[in-house]
Amino acid sequence: MEINTARELQLFNGKNFHVFIYNKVESISGLHQHDYYEFTIVLTGRYFQEINGKRVLLERGDFVFIPLGSHHQSLYEFGATRILNVGVSKRFFETHYSPLVPFCFVASQVYHVKNEFLTWIETVIASLNFRDNEFDEFIETVTFYVVNRLRHYREEQLETDDVPPWLRTTVERMHDKLRFGENALENMVALSGKSQEYLTRATQRYYQKTPVQIINEIRINFAKKQLEITNYSVTDIAYESGYSSPSLFIKTFKKLTSFTPNSYRKNLTVIN
Repeated sequence: MEINTARELQLFNGKNFHVFIYNKVESISGLHQHDYYEFTIVLTGRYFQEINGKRVLLERGDFVFIPLGSHHQSLYEFGATRILNVGVSKRFFETHYSPLVPFCFVASQVYHVKNEFLTWIETVIASLNFRDNEFDEFIETVTFYVVNRLRHYREEQLETDDVPPWLRTTVERMHDKLRFGENALENMVALSGKSQEYLTRATQRYYQKTPVQIINEIRINFAKKQLEITNYSVTDIAYESGYSSPSLFIKTFKKLTSFTPNSYRKNLTVIN
């Protein structure tokens, strides 16, 4: 199988970073590798990334870090996915970040951005108005954070691996629109096969969230995707996302994103 090589010399134009923020529905590069470093953070949606022969699922807040020479491709089987994709030049990365990369590193490992930092990233992107070198400073900060997260994977892995399979499956299946819509909490309880009290204790223990908080995050993630890729009205998206009223939807959206739906849509920015 042919593996193409994306080259820094052709893409970076002498800069330290090569950055895209965009909605993707399909891969145009196929199986390829780089002569530079790269990471991708999922802002909205979910997709598969195949890295060195292993397929992994990435959802909102997840990222993968791909070093030089790792062959990989993206597979968008769930529709449009909004991502922050950053390439870092070999020289700049090895000068500033290499000492932070752990000795035992697996390219096909999925990592997660903490919610507070992800919210900051989204806030900056949605209000993008940089002067001089401010954008590079933003990307340098994000890159430092991403590489630093690699160092703490062992601790996070233990926490994630402790999640019972029944609970992991329940949360995964709640991404189905038919389940997070009307009667979402009842649907989640039924999927779990447990009582609502037992489910609540489990989600609080393993996700530090209640079932309703998990449902709201799934709904708002869906709504953001609709705001990004459709022209549907906020009212229509509110009902499509499972909310009983537009006002409740707007209140929840602002609480989780710091933006109203209209301001989020207005400030969507694509860099390429």
